[in-house]
Amino acid sequence: MSLKLSPLFSDNMVLQRNAEIIISGFAAASAEVEVRFGGKAEVVKSNTDGFWSAALGEFEVCSEPQNIKVVCGGEELEIRDVLVGDIWVCAGQSNMELALNRTCHNYPDELTVTNPLIRQFKAPQVYNFDAPADEFALENCGWENFCPETAQNFTAVGYFFAKKLTERYNVPIGLLNTAVGGTPVTAWLSREKLEELGLTNELAEVEKCKEKKYIEQVQKDEEEYTADYHSRLWKADEGIQQSWMNPDYDDSDWEEIPLCKDVDRGTGSYWYRKVIDIPEELYGQEATIFLGLAVDMDEVFISGEKLGATYYRYPPREYKFTLPQSGNKLTIAVRLLCFNGSGGFTEGKNYFVATKTHTIDIGGTWKRRPGTVFENQKAQTFFQQKPTGLYNGMISPLLNYAIKGIIWYQGESDAGSHTRYAEKLTALINSWRGSWANGKAAPFIQTQLVHYAFTGGTDWDLLRGQQKMCLALPCTGLAAGYDLGEYNDLHPQNKRDIGERLARLAMRLAYGEKLPPNVFEMYNK
Repeated sequence: MSLKLSPLFSDNMVLQRNAEIIISGFAAASAEVEVRFGGKAEVVKSNTDGFWSAALGEFEVCSEPQNIKVVCGGEELEIRDVLVGDIWVCAGQSNMELALNRTCHNYPDELTVTNPLIRQFKAPQVYNFDAPADEFALENCGWENFCPETAQNFTAVGYFFAKKLTERYNVPIGLLNTAVGGTPVTAWLSREKLEELGLTNELAEVEKCKEKKYIEQVQKDEEEYTADYHSRLWKADEGIQQSWMNPDYDDSDWEEIPLCKDVDRGTGSYWYRKVIDIPEELYGQEATIFLGLAVDMDEVFISGEKLGATYYRYPPREYKFTLPQSGNKLTIAVRLLCFNGSGGFTEGKNYFVATKTHTIDIGGTWKRRPGTVFENQKAQTFFQQKPTGLYNGMISPLLNYAIKGIIWYQGESDAGSHTRYAEKLTALINSWRGSWANGKAAPFIQTQLVHYAFTGGTDWDLLRGQQKMCLALPCTGLAAGYDLGEYNDLHPQNKRDIGERLARLAMRLAYGEKLPPNVFEMYNK
């Protein structure tokens, strides 16, 4: 089939109301293409490369599903369940990217909801250092309705933002989810803006990354290094050689320590063991072990069998298993790997085994013994964090898609080099507004960095000041977040209040409401 559309045009999509609707795609060269939607039809001709674009005019809100039909010669494509409402870009780093499945214990009921007015397009994580990509660079993606089968994939902040708006206005809300964890603001800036800002170091990085062989070589070398590092660490680990995970292993001479006491010998492996009593009424039941957060990697064993592993520090440790059919003792063993001189389990998190009816505390005292002391692991290169890569790969392909506004949750990765953050973010706002199809006056609403005691400190305070400086631009807002942080977690669970505060600012800046003063918001109309 020669007729095709961008993945942006898929079943369940939302189109921006009161803005020029443009549908585009590819067909045979110089072919006649007809596009029909909402009682309108437009006939266009593809160019010599096969590209075609049809402008259908503007549409009012429509919450009843409609179809788009595209016909070319004997070929026909149909996009089903299309709504017309408001499109909001959800951009930034991990706290915007964080999906509802990571907040499932705070908001379990949300995962059972069906809301056909809320849709999401999650852009794939694609970086490009050569030039801004067109919309056809997006692959293996499409729009999804909010329902129990898809809810866990939705940005949590974006969902609560959209939920508040749909409740107030009964308008379909489409979320363009373009957030990527760990990314600095320069990853989302165009090359032109880097040049205007005189960011010579970043421009040099771009030049290096334009060489695909360089990226391939770095990735190959680091993959081989990581495999070798873990292989050597495994072989050096006394706990592996002596099977310290087995329930019958004699750990009587191990140190007894509070589970959340930091490791004391630096980089290497540390083994933890604990035996808990299982009531007879729980035999054979499904259970989940909660092990809070850990730095850096853990492997968990139940009665000698490996249950699972988590390979980096940020996700909550939760592992499902089945309790034994008999025997009132359960041996839990954890192999904790620390890669950069320090580590341990995070104080203040949940440590228990839970069934549907019972909770067994596993905090407190555990037995611990070092498995081996090792050299620090070399830092890994994350090319998605390099300058311009995500602007070219994830923003540029969306720029022809009309939007209502942008919500932004980012800054953690820039706190250590905060001095020019306001300048960079101002350049981003102006760049995106100038490049988006209808974005010249699009509201841009930030989330203030939340409180985070572990590494927040002065740098985070100074970056919050930089965030405020961006309010000098018209139609910008800043939703307070400081009070919603968790002292021991970079990714606080309370995404509802953040989403709703962003929505309240949108009510002012995008929907023209005159609301009473609110201490949680700052804005400039």
